[in-house]
Amino acid sequence: MAWNSGRFDAWGKLGATAGTVVLCAATVLAGCSKSESPSSSGTAASDAGASAPAAMASAAPAAGGKTKIGFSVSTLNNAFFVGLKLGVEKGSKDQGFDLVQTNANGDAQQQVNDAINLLSQGVNALVLNPIDSKAIIPAVEKANSMGIPVFMLDRGSDGGKVTSFVASDNVALGATGAKWIADQLKTRYGSPKGNVVDLIGLVGTTAATDREKGFSDEIAKYPDIKVVARQEGAFDQEKSLNAMTDILQKFPQIDAVFGANDDNTVGAEKAIDNANRYKPLGDKDHIMVIGADGTAQALSAIRAGKQDATISQNPIEMAAKALSFITDYQAKKDVPANYAWPTLLIDKSNIDSDETKKYGLWSLQVSQ
Repeated sequence: MAWNSGRFDAWGKLGATAGTVVLCAATVLAGCSKSESPSSSGTAASDAGASAPAAMASAAPAAGGKTKIGFSVSTLNNAFFVGLKLGVEKGSKDQGFDLVQTNANGDAQQQVNDAINLLSQGVNALVLNPIDSKAIIPAVEKANSMGIPVFMLDRGSDGGKVTSFVASDNVALGATGAKWIADQLKTRYGSPKGNVVDLIGLVGTTAATDREKGFSDEIAKYPDIKVVARQEGAFDQEKSLNAMTDILQKFPQIDAVFGANDDNTVGAEKAIDNANRYKPLGDKDHIMVIGADGTAQALSAIRAGKQDATISQNPIEMAAKALSFITDYQAKKDVPANYAWPTLLIDKSNIDSDETKKYGLWSLQVSQ
């Protein structure tokens, strides 16, 4: 099931700050009792709208037993996905689930194998954070054939039946990044114009596809803003550093960089430093950098003036919410087919604000 931003549940009114949506406050709890699979390593939205009926008897645990949840995460080499893992563990503890989890380590075929192995262990629900939206289809279809509901986190599937997909509105996130850049360039030049670099996320993931769509559609509204380079950063610091190093050699004038996530932006910032192109905030030659996710490195870079902004998510609370939908499903309640978790644009002006604290600096709870 590819993510369709048009099917999001209702959000209610947006706040006055661009890119900021109504915040969901939640207290993050630590720890969870869980069992490890042998293959393991190491919106405020309303519940109205598109929903999936809770009808499959196989989602219910055996009499007197705990609900057994299988979870496959794409990788733990990125702090955001460590946050998702913590959220799944938190949600499992809150809901009283028995959790079995695997880490695919960035290997799409391994993830399919892991997911099918989880199904063979008699899980009552399968929670997936796919590496690739097409490659994961066999696992989703296998679960469908067994009557096991599938819940997606952050990234979706291009096929099979998914009961509920919880993620940020990544199209809106990309558009927020483009609008922020346009506003900053208008402040700098009197009108939105200048040279922009677009570092795309990991091709093959719904998050990267949707963020790129949102960014590209929005930036196209400003004819005097030229996207001088679009390259895949792959949600990876080293790949983004290499891509940005090449771009800086080709273009002597760059005004802003959009990174599809904060690993992309951190890589870009390192390349800017290495090329001796860094200028402090407020300097007419400062290269503005905005990313997404709200990682600890990004927050540090914002405080240091190396990164201008990040569009933060909260993977811990987002994942915990997805686990609560499994309980609703078992209770034969409708659950949203698509649930959009709110984002918050963080920059130097609000990084220490009550608003940001209320939203949650999730990355400060993650250790890799």
